[in-house]
Amino acid sequence: MHRLLRRILKKSGLAADTTPSIDEWHKFLEKLDDTFVNNDEDRYLLERSLDISSKEMEELLEASKESYQQRITALIKVIPDLIFYVDEDGRYLDILSQGRDELLYLPRDEVIGRKIDEIFPPEYAKMFFDATKEAIETNRLKIINYPMIVKHERLFFEARIMPTNMKESGKRTAITIIRDMTAEKKSIDYLNVIKKIFEDATEGILIASTDGNYFEVNDAFSRMLGVEDGELSDFSMENFSRFFDQETMNNIVRMIENKNFFHGEVTILRENHPNLLAWLTIDTVFNESGEATHRVAMLTDISELQKSREKLHFTATHDALTQLPNRMLLFERLQEALKRSKRSAYGGALFFIDLDNFKEINDTAGHSAGDKVLLECSQRIQNILRESDIFGRLGGDEFLLIVENVDHIDAPMYIAKKIIQEINRPFHVGNEVYELGASIGISLFPEDSNDKDELIQFADMAMYRAKEKGKNRFQYYSRSLDNNVKRHYMIERALKDALRHGNFYILYQPQLDLKTERVTGVEALLRVNETIIGLIPPAEFIPIAEESDLIIKIGKWVFEECCRQIVEWTEKGVKDILVAINLSRRQLMDENWSSFVEEMIGKYGIDHASIEFEITETTFMHSKKSGYRTIEKLQNMGFKFSIDDFGTGYSSLANLKQFTVDKLKIDRSFVMDIETNESDRAIVNASIALAHALGVTTIAEGVETAAQKKILSEMGCDEMQGFYFSKPRKAKDITPLLLR
Repeated sequence: MHRLLRRILKKSGLAADTTPSIDEWHKFLEKLDDTFVNNDEDRYLLERSLDISSKEMEELLEASKESYQQRITALIKVIPDLIFYVDEDGRYLDILSQGRDELLYLPRDEVIGRKIDEIFPPEYAKMFFDATKEAIETNRLKIINYPMIVKHERLFFEARIMPTNMKESGKRTAITIIRDMTAEKKSIDYLNVIKKIFEDATEGILIASTDGNYFEVNDAFSRMLGVEDGELSDFSMENFSRFFDQETMNNIVRMIENKNFFHGEVTILRENHPNLLAWLTIDTVFNESGEATHRVAMLTDISELQKSREKLHFTATHDALTQLPNRMLLFERLQEALKRSKRSAYGGALFFIDLDNFKEINDTAGHSAGDKVLLECSQRIQNILRESDIFGRLGGDEFLLIVENVDHIDAPMYIAKKIIQEINRPFHVGNEVYELGASIGISLFPEDSNDKDELIQFADMAMYRAKEKGKNRFQYYSRSLDNNVKRHYMIERALKDALRHGNFYILYQPQLDLKTERVTGVEALLRVNETIIGLIPPAEFIPIAEESDLIIKIGKWVFEECCRQIVEWTEKGVKDILVAINLSRRQLMDENWSSFVEEMIGKYGIDHASIEFEITETTFMHSKKSGYRTIEKLQNMGFKFSIDDFGTGYSSLANLKQFTVDKLKIDRSFVMDIETNESDRAIVNASIALAHALGVTTIAEGVETAAQKKILSEMGCDEMQGFYFSKPRKAKDITPLLLR
């Protein structure tokens, strides 16, 4: 019997092994019918329920999928990294991240579907592919770091490659997460640099908490304190006081308490090493709440700087050649000596020493020989002085000596005689022997003055007086010094001031052809502003300028001014102008003079033939080799030369034969009495004949009368210059004459 029938019989109250009656069969069949009906209903309900549940489940599943996708998308959006889905062949299947496309090497649509080696340069492609392959094959995370240029900017990235358990088209896959590490890299690099600076800095650095419980120092700090590495580890902040004297320590503490910093020069006291001069800075570090948290101290070794300071001070206050005190220090020491003199019972003496004939050494043997003589000269004088005496070099061949505590009136005289005696001994430089003298001026303090500048001026004036008396001697200053010395001193100082303030000017005197009376040229005559120096003739101030180096500077000014004036006249229509410029012996002996002249000619763009140099007969005779070389250089450049004051010096026939000159200038002393003096006429006539025989033009200066002009013309003189035609005039006043 079927198990289902058994269940129905049992449910109907019938036994399976009995035979039912007719009524029982009817009841059984009815029961059986009800059972099938109920089962159909249950089946329908079950089918309906299953159908409804299936749809709900599908809806719930879809909703769950959508919610999951939204969560995944939201999460990916906020991840600040690039996420790639890539297979084992290196093909990019998808870019899962969003919003960071600016970090992509190429646009998104140019990446998806392409392989690594189709996108990146070979070196990057190999690195990415090898890392991806290793991650998939080992089933382990692979991390690589690399720099890359993205949109013209160098960035740093970290790539994390993780294998998945999924396959795409039969290919194993991996997820690659790319993170921009540029900021972190810069931060790490910056911290490394700071650490390196701290460790390797030549300055000592200490960082300490304000409570004193923590501090850190670099090696340089320990080294400057003179302690071994690690010795400071057991220190507290109070222990550092041993490195400073009490006054310095008190000052440091006071400054930090009042101002939260200390900056200053300190001496570090070191036990087993010499004390160290250092610059200490202590600054306070505050947190965001304005609370002091740390102090940073820095030590800089300035011992070498101190040596440099001392060396610089020595250089600034001492002469480079002789190592003696220079002008600045001498004047300072003199002022101190005058103050001491006021407090003591003894006075002192100031010696102004000028070497005689020293410039001859520079001019003939050169500055190198001159320097050696100056050096030996200074050593000789030092050897005869007391340790307390102050001896220095003013400049050139001038020296100053300050002697204090002079207890005898004749003491300065003995010192001066010793100095002259030392200077008179021959100087041997190489194979040459030079002999010098010394002119010394002496002023006494406080007798003559207690003013520094006045005392120097008096000694200077006394020195000039010694030179006027024949040189190589000494002279005391006295109020009775004659006016000539004072005037000489005054003129030299005035010339220096005039040069410094531009108070020179030039007058021009015309030179004429005696036959045609046409202006052939002009002579440039130097003058000084009368409001500065008074009415002093050139015959007086030119020799004074020649005694010093002033004539070189003045001569350069004159030459450049004449060049400028030639350009101005040319622009106004003056043609074929010739300007005669006087040259002194010092200018000819100056090795740089010809170079300066050529430089000015180029600067103003004028013709060499526009300038004629005048030198006196005496200068021509005694120019020596260096002077002759200068003349030769200038002549080779195309400049003309004339001999001024011809007939007043020694015979120069040999020089006239050796050097070709363009013109002989007959001195005014022979012209002024030419009408009445037979000797003058004979000299002038002979000079003209000699010049013509040599093919040289003659010009007579100082022509003031028609009779003088007539006689000179009859003698065959070529040109004339003098008041008869025109006095020296300013350039603007003589321009009409040149144009006419």
